[in-house]
Amino acid sequence: MHPDPTPSESRTSPSLARVLAWVCCLAVTAISVAQTGPAGVAQPVAVPASRQADHIAVITVKGPIDRITSMSVQRRLQDAADAGVGAIVIEIDSPGGEIGAVLEISAALKASPIPNTVAWVHPQAYSGGAIIALACSEIVTSDPGAMGDAFPVTFGAQGLKALTPEQRTKLLPPLLQDVTDSARRNGYDEFLVQVMVTDGIELWAIRDTQTQRLLLVNEEEYISLFGVAPARGRPLLGSVPGARTRPLSERAAPRQEDAPPEPQDETPSNPETDAPNPDPPAPALNEDDAILAESIEDLNAAFTPAGEGVADLESDVTDLLSTPTRRPDVATLNASRWEPAGYVCDGTHAVILSAQQMDEFGVSSATINTDEELKAFFGAKTLVRADRSWSESLVRFMTSMPVRGVLIVIFLLALFLEMSAPGMIVPGAVALGAAVALLAPPMLIGMAGWWEIVAIVSGVLLIALEILVIPGFGVFGIAGLLLLFGGLVGTFIPDASGFPAAPGQKNDLLFGVVTILLASATAGVGMYFIGKHLERFPLVSRLIMAGPRDDEEDAAFGAMEPPAPLALCVGQTGRAQTALRPSGRAEFDEQLIDVVSDMGYIEQGEPVRVVSVSEFRVVVERNANDGETA
Repeated sequence: MHPDPTPSESRTSPSLARVLAWVCCLAVTAISVAQTGPAGVAQPVAVPASRQADHIAVITVKGPIDRITSMSVQRRLQDAADAGVGAIVIEIDSPGGEIGAVLEISAALKASPIPNTVAWVHPQAYSGGAIIALACSEIVTSDPGAMGDAFPVTFGAQGLKALTPEQRTKLLPPLLQDVTDSARRNGYDEFLVQVMVTDGIELWAIRDTQTQRLLLVNEEEYISLFGVAPARGRPLLGSVPGARTRPLSERAAPRQEDAPPEPQDETPSNPETDAPNPDPPAPALNEDDAILAESIEDLNAAFTPAGEGVADLESDVTDLLSTPTRRPDVATLNASRWEPAGYVCDGTHAVILSAQQMDEFGVSSATINTDEELKAFFGAKTLVRADRSWSESLVRFMTSMPVRGVLIVIFLLALFLEMSAPGMIVPGAVALGAAVALLAPPMLIGMAGWWEIVAIVSGVLLIALEILVIPGFGVFGIAGLLLLFGGLVGTFIPDASGFPAAPGQKNDLLFGVVTILLASATAGVGMYFIGKHLERFPLVSRLIMAGPRDDEEDAAFGAMEPPAPLALCVGQTGRAQTALRPSGRAEFDEQLIDVVSDMGYIEQGEPVRVVSVSEFRVVVERNANDGETA
């Protein structure tokens, strides 16, 4: 026991306690001010020098990725470089899109003069979105977030479908080259990116017990390292977007009883003691060990297939690669330093990584949900958002399938009206405006060139020549229709010079043909009703009557009095005094009557026969029997 304190001790002890309390409060305050600043504003945390940037630009990639997206992203990348920002963030929320556009964006990111590029998966980057994310030097993600499922597919009459063998050999090599190059540039696992773009690959994860680094290996590599067949079970990577799973660090090593029984080895094996190691242990590898190879020849650009699913493409991909690999040779690893970490994928479905799994597999550098957190990630002072411009949004709207279909209908109907009654300026102006609206937006994004314009104009001229100059419908009319149809279809196919090598172009061709056929059928119905009821529309009738006429026609027209509604009867014959295209005039019993041709062009002077009479118009057809002409 301690003696009781003296009175002086009793007086001084509380004072000392108060002093110590004040010192603690001051220390806490000083630490708080250092972290938050005098105004309570969060200060940037320490960031690596390679990432730090005072000014960052956020380029958004939202929705389906197409040629318009590619054009827009490349423009904004150039604007950011011209503005001298220190870092570029590609904010991705996309289900994917066209392979050609995706690879263009990936190439633009890798060629950017600003090497500090970060993909922000916010909240999803599927298919082409995942490929664009991998092209960036770093990836961050929101929570929830997900990326992956980059299998290339085509779209046909029955919807989405897998690649044919021919398409696979054409599409997969450049896609595998791009994601493998991205992985080598930015430090992602080469096998992990391969299972994002193709199936038929079975992988396992192994963990470095010293650095906790994960490395994905196939069955052959697993056996070469541990000397036993790997365990199987439920794959760690599923296909459910945003699925949250138990962290790998909390998972026990795969149990041998989960794997198919191995007759030659019925007892559980210990990789650290049982694995054969006849040679001296190789130096342990961490993330930087691979680049410290014995010679520069070890850093080759050969493509290492992750499994049988892409083994047949090894030479094709290698020919496209130039970036050296940094993946260690699993056969040289020290088995005692590595341990099994789980069955990753079975090769039967598209791989999708959740935000948590992106962090565990070394794909994501941080979890970021707000712009302020993004600024802190870079230690930035300013953040500027570079969204798609209004003109790019307008081009996207004008090149959508429904809008283009409506424009084609308007173009064909207006063209028909102008050719049916020459001199009506309004339909011709409407047709010209529809043609400009139809061709200008595709030209801006490279989906239409001069040959399409030449084909469309030539087709219209040939059709006009056939209708207005050469009676009937023959070679010129057929050639004009083919040129018009081909030119319109060409505006649906980007980079038609390489057609039909890419499956994407075949899909564009299908969409174009379907759109034009539907629009033509709709316009055909409209043409029929316009031809039947042309003179019922007061404005159209007024425009026709205002057209120029020669002196003889003006005199005849001025002397003509409108006939009574029943002055003519069905079956009465006469002769066309003007060409009927389809409207014009015919003579019946020395009277000039405004008539409409039932179907087709009737040349001036041809015998005609009345097929219907109403209060508003008289419909005639060509009379095959000249002898009955009145």
